[in-house]
Amino acid sequence: MIMLDRSIIPIPTKELLFNIPEIKFLKLVNNIDISFVHKENLPIVYAEIIVFSGSRFDPADKKGLGYLTSLLIDEGAGEYDALQLSEEFEKLGSVFSVSADHDTIILSILSLTENFERSLELISKIALKPRFEEKDFQREKKKVLDRILQLKDEPSFIASSAFERRVFGDSYYGFPEIGFAESIARISNVDVKDFFARTFTSTNAKIVAVGNLNETEIIRLFNKYFNEWTSSSDNYQYFETPKRKATSFYFIHKSDSAQSEIRVGHISKKRNTNDFIPTRIMNTILGGQFSSRINSNLREKRGFTYGANSSFHYYKEAGLFEILTAVNIENTGEAIIEILKELNGIREYISDDEINFAKSYLIKQFPSRFETSNQIANNLESLLIHALPLEELINYTNKVKSVTNEEVKTSAINNVLPNELVIVAVGERKKVFEQLKKIPGAEPIELDLYGNLLT
Repeated sequence: MIMLDRSIIPIPTKELLFNIPEIKFLKLVNNIDISFVHKENLPIVYAEIIVFSGSRFDPADKKGLGYLTSLLIDEGAGEYDALQLSEEFEKLGSVFSVSADHDTIILSILSLTENFERSLELISKIALKPRFEEKDFQREKKKVLDRILQLKDEPSFIASSAFERRVFGDSYYGFPEIGFAESIARISNVDVKDFFARTFTSTNAKIVAVGNLNETEIIRLFNKYFNEWTSSSDNYQYFETPKRKATSFYFIHKSDSAQSEIRVGHISKKRNTNDFIPTRIMNTILGGQFSSRINSNLREKRGFTYGANSSFHYYKEAGLFEILTAVNIENTGEAIIEILKELNGIREYISDDEINFAKSYLIKQFPSRFETSNQIANNLESLLIHALPLEELINYTNKVKSVTNEEVKTSAINNVLPNELVIVAVGERKKVFEQLKKIPGAEPIELDLYGNLLT
């Protein structure tokens, strides 16, 4: 019998090698770009039509227009009403969905290869000939209003929305995509049709396709069903980056809360910054994995929470550094103090072992980002949204390896700014507010549920 000493970590016999799938860049007759990956291990095709038509284009008094438009796009198209359209996809076994955020509206389809052409024909009707009937508009508008009412009772949504409101101010990233009850009430079906005509155009679109078809077939099918899509508009929109201010503490009352929702962070650089990789390594150590400093402190050491993490989230025109957690309400003040300690600590000291472990984690995790067609498409989608070169993916592993320890430490100094934070806590006032006041330097400011100042 062979006895194993499980206290000794096995040493890899050789370095793991991984190359990303081959990516082809194609173009339709109407000049829409297609990013394509041939993947033949399964008889399926996944495709996305990415349109830069998100909530950032909402009029100031009609927040939520882009989101509502995305809900209505597939509520009937061409000769099919909403129910018939859904039944057509169901007969094919295809999964169709629409998603919307600040920057984009995305139509996606997962289909068997043999049914992809018919699925694509249906999507072309949705993209080119949506019905936008009044009865569908009234139904979806009511759903949005009902959802907004529900969200007003969800502390996590309240905290995140208020946090972004304080970070981004009155810029278009400072408002929730879904809008507000009063702004949704102002929207008419004519507004939806105008928004669609103004922003959902071929010049604003990119296509991603991954699956068991060759590039000739992909080009032929998309040309066949989208060659008439020749609408144009200018998707340029000026964005003035809000200025960071001195660290401020904000509080929102949520009655009968057993937990406090906490958000801590500030505006950060865009995705195309030169120190993206060092910053990713640094954040992995700070709060980007289960064994990170923040999670180890708040969850493992102190038992304040089930989980806490930090991330750098990237919009098309801005970045956001955010620490997110929900803690036992009686530990709200202590949790914020510990988060502040970790932010100062990452700037003061990072060990070589931490950096090496974070690098190993990111390198070994990387192949898992290309396992499914959806995952491959998500990587291509990121390149398109942030206008990044393909080398960002091809050279990712080598870039992680080549980052110096000093670069990681410098990134912490440049990208984690404890003196310029927005700190938001949502919870029961009588249990939380006094805790915030006891934090050194804190003068908590009360906000309403939308992140606006109460005084």
